[in-house]
Amino acid sequence: MNLLGKIIVISGCARGLGHAAARKLKQQGATVIGLDILAPQEPELLDGFYQVDLCDRSALASVIGAISTDFGDIDILVNNAGTLTLERGETGVTDEVIRAVDVNLFAPWQLVAGFLPGLLRKRGKVVNVSSLFALVNAPYVAAYAASKRALSAYSDVLRMQYRGQLDVVTVYPGFIDTAIHLPAQRVGLSVKRLVTFKRGDKTLLSLEEKLDAASDGLVRACRTHGLRNRGLTFMGTLAMYTARIAPSVVDAFIALRLRTLTRGGHLALKPELIE
Repeated sequence: MNLLGKIIVISGCARGLGHAAARKLKQQGATVIGLDILAPQEPELLDGFYQVDLCDRSALASVIGAISTDFGDIDILVNNAGTLTLERGETGVTDEVIRAVDVNLFAPWQLVAGFLPGLLRKRGKVVNVSSLFALVNAPYVAAYAASKRALSAYSDVLRMQYRGQLDVVTVYPGFIDTAIHLPAQRVGLSVKRLVTFKRGDKTLLSLEEKLDAASDGLVRACRTHGLRNRGLTFMGTLAMYTARIAPSVVDAFIALRLRTLTRGGHLALKPELIE
């Protein structure tokens, strides 16, 4: 798909993956409309920006209406916004957990519902940004993993329900070194260290997805027709399919990796810091 002149709405555009992708979508000639609770780093990249708390359903409905009035029917919706929280097993359904599910699942759901009539008229596309944590299990990320896995299921239903009328793709980012991982770092769960394999000070292999490559992958998902599930990089796609095909093997590998790093003093989980 040629993105020239396409009207694209992307949530979580103020920083990280969304910001990098918005820049590249603009370079492709698209009309880029951003949503975020934060002010954008480079507002000049955006043809429209609406500052909104995605958990505020009334405010979000107003923004959907405003975009439809200001820009007409959109061609592509990119549900990129996400938030990562940490929970112990005994953590109940707290306000923080509810907010995580709101941002990661219900906000994309509401955005799709609001823009759906126009998307169907233009035979448009929805790109839902899930996570490898929807497929690869790790401790303390229950709300994040559950909401991202639910987002993947929502995508699958949407794709089947509007088959031939709406293109729906789910992408699964791996570890990208952005601010979303700060809560995990504060309690000693370094995903960066988990995906970086070293011998002494020498890095033998890193599964980190660089922001530039990952944002290229997100733009590619917007451009390419008929995708279903994809990683943002080659290694990310390989990890996604491995986790789908052999989940028990991946579970055993992650458990071994956590034990090895902890015993070696490279990982120091502090569950007592998790509320």
